[in-house]
Amino acid sequence: MPYADLGSPKAYKDFEERWTWIITFMVLEDMFVHEILMMMEKRPNKAIGTMGVAITDSKLHLIYNPEFVNTLTDPELRWVVTHEIYHVALHHCCVRLPERPEDRKLYNIAADLAINCLIPQDANRCMPKHKDGPEKGKDIGLLPTKEPYNFPDKQSMEQYVLLLRDMKDKGKDIGDGTGAGGGGGIDNHDGWTDADAEIIKQEIRNKIEQISKRENGWGHMPGDVQQIIQAAQKSSVRWWKYLRHHLGNLVTSKVESTFKKPNRRYGYPYCGTKRLHTDRKLVAIDTSGSVGDEDLSHFLAEVNRLAELQPVDLVMFDQAIQGKIIPFDRKRARLDFKGRGGTAFTPVFKLAEQRRYQSLIVLTDGQAEEPPKPHHVKDVLWVLTDPSQKPPCDWGQRVHITLKGVGQPA
Repeated sequence: MPYADLGSPKAYKDFEERWTWIITFMVLEDMFVHEILMMMEKRPNKAIGTMGVAITDSKLHLIYNPEFVNTLTDPELRWVVTHEIYHVALHHCCVRLPERPEDRKLYNIAADLAINCLIPQDANRCMPKHKDGPEKGKDIGLLPTKEPYNFPDKQSMEQYVLLLRDMKDKGKDIGDGTGAGGGGGIDNHDGWTDADAEIIKQEIRNKIEQISKRENGWGHMPGDVQQIIQAAQKSSVRWWKYLRHHLGNLVTSKVESTFKKPNRRYGYPYCGTKRLHTDRKLVAIDTSGSVGDEDLSHFLAEVNRLAELQPVDLVMFDQAIQGKIIPFDRKRARLDFKGRGGTAFTPVFKLAEQRRYQSLIVLTDGQAEEPPKPHHVKDVLWVLTDPSQKPPCDWGQRVHITLKGVGQPA
């Protein structure tokens, strides 16, 4: 009998009746999932093997294969629907997946690892099982704490991407993204795209803000999962735009009078003013062994972008200052990175103090001890390559460079 389930009060006549029952469950047991689900249009599509989220015409759609849904028990269907809703809440569906198949697989796995450890499993909601073959009874979905990964749980998708890349670089098998023993996986990510991403992201942020203000908006969701979802709602900006906002017009406020310019308010014979000099910024690049060649290449690209805004002085460091200060007033195709030892921030801050730089930008992975807080350096900005890392101190502003060159305050 189609849609029959031991955990259900009866067999269903059709999908619509079953869907109504699932929605009723969400209203009673998981109001958060229900609220996000009501933002989406559901659409059957036999061209996909399972279920997925897609963005078309600035709208969110829940796409499903009726035959796949028919293979799931009610607790499994509730789990898969929750899985899709969490992809939406964490903005995974607003990411354009890489073109290369091997990179796409890596992102698919990372997204599912980030989601699956957030969903509790019980009698009412559980991960789908393999229905046949030697793997019968094993979960289809991937969990970060289980083989072959043994990763910490409740990390971001970006952090799992980094962990998977490290695993792959060490020659280990990262799997095929379909869970234990294969079987097609839980869901389909082909509909993910960055088209209209900002519109969709803002709609999701607005909805989650509304949910957070309601007394029972989160339902029975654990507090740490609420925090993860709320943290994902921070607006992301291009990091160089963040720098422009942070550094302002990049000149000192000191001015002097001059008769060469008329007064802006009263005109001649009253004298105008001119600024005395431009305040150069010191950019310190971490060239220690913990920073990879790819990160250093990324750093160079970002310093080139900085040079477009305003000339800066550049210095390299690991556990000591490496080489001289380099005036960076033009783009450079390459730079000879020196260092590759341990990391120490203190020499950089001492140099900035001695040379009386007003602003210091440190591009680093953040893995070193806290330096003394400077007295003369007024603005410190930590630019971090690793989304999971925070600066070694609680002072100074900070921003992350993510995999797509988009920064977010840490």
